[in-house]
Amino acid sequence: MLLKPAILSVPPVKFGECSREDLKNYFLNTWDLFETLKRSINEPAHFYVAPDPLRHPLIFYLGHTAVFYINKLVASGALSERINPRYEQLLAVGVDPESSGDLEKGINWPGVEEVWAYREKAKEVVLQFLDTVPLLDHVDMSSSLWALHMAFEHERIHFETSSVLMRQYPVEYLTKPENWEYAPATYAQRPDFEMVSFTGGEVTLGKPDDFPTYGWDNEYGSKTVQVDPFAIGNLMVTNEEYLEFVKAGGYQQEEFWTEEGWAWVNEYKLQCPKFWVRSDDGNYRYRAMYDIIDLPGPWPAEVTCHEAEAFLKWKGGGLRLMTEAEWKFATQDAPESKGDPAFCDKHNLAMAYLSPSPVGMMEGGCTHSGVYDLYGNVWD
Repeated sequence: MLLKPAILSVPPVKFGECSREDLKNYFLNTWDLFETLKRSINEPAHFYVAPDPLRHPLIFYLGHTAVFYINKLVASGALSERINPRYEQLLAVGVDPESSGDLEKGINWPGVEEVWAYREKAKEVVLQFLDTVPLLDHVDMSSSLWALHMAFEHERIHFETSSVLMRQYPVEYLTKPENWEYAPATYAQRPDFEMVSFTGGEVTLGKPDDFPTYGWDNEYGSKTVQVDPFAIGNLMVTNEEYLEFVKAGGYQQEEFWTEEGWAWVNEYKLQCPKFWVRSDDGNYRYRAMYDIIDLPGPWPAEVTCHEAEAFLKWKGGGLRLMTEAEWKFATQDAPESKGDPAFCDKHNLAMAYLSPSPVGMMEGGCTHSGVYDLYGNVWD
């Protein structure tokens, strides 16, 4: 199969404002993004290797997103006939086990070419549905269009999670798509670091029912929160800053970790972040999507919550992670977001770069508050 060039992600369509052609373009963009990743797996046998002990092999995910479209259209009443009932059961439900021992083994997975063929049939069904479905001024959870939007966003979630899983493969399992370019590893001048103060006040969390783009059920509702005065750094923590914690033996010192975090470090015998690679000389390199490269010091550190909390405790001074309410307070009046980060084009979002970018690098990537990269730049 030929590799497709890397493509930009387009913004989500808005309910009541989109044409049939807009819906098709968003669907095809979603579909092509996902398949760009999967077509970079360069041997059929690699689809049957689970890159993470807590996840199925990639053959499951290759079919899973296509099956989701069909199952949701059937559940909504928009589709009466299935394509392949066996696939639509076997590939329907993902897993999130507590340990690798809880993951079902010995599953008789279908062939790679058969799953690619299923995807083509599912694609045809969705396009036919888009040719005939009535367009509505108001789309709610009772509509088959809502089910379709759910399938769009579900596939985009798996674009994200698949990229994380595939970075755990040996690099020789993958072939980089044409035009897949990482951000610069450095930049001419980093903005000066400073703490930015906020007065605090009330913020409202949750999406209103008439929000113009799709949301998952747990995003809706309303909760007003009082935010106390706070200050945040204007720049994200970089790899070079986090490297200081690693070199100081942070992964060997229990006092910096929560009980759960320390158990996690010991269970997996961790010495550094997931996508750092230790060289024989003791230095660290970085596993990008398709390559192992020199550690890009100015890029933001990609770490878990456990690691972030341990780093901040090591730094001292009462530093901690932002709460959701504080983040909302810092971003709520940013004019470039138009009320939704998905429509903001001044940050490393929508695959503006096919990797993280140096913190504070993107022109206009600073919100009105003086803080850079409050949107995007790492999977969140």
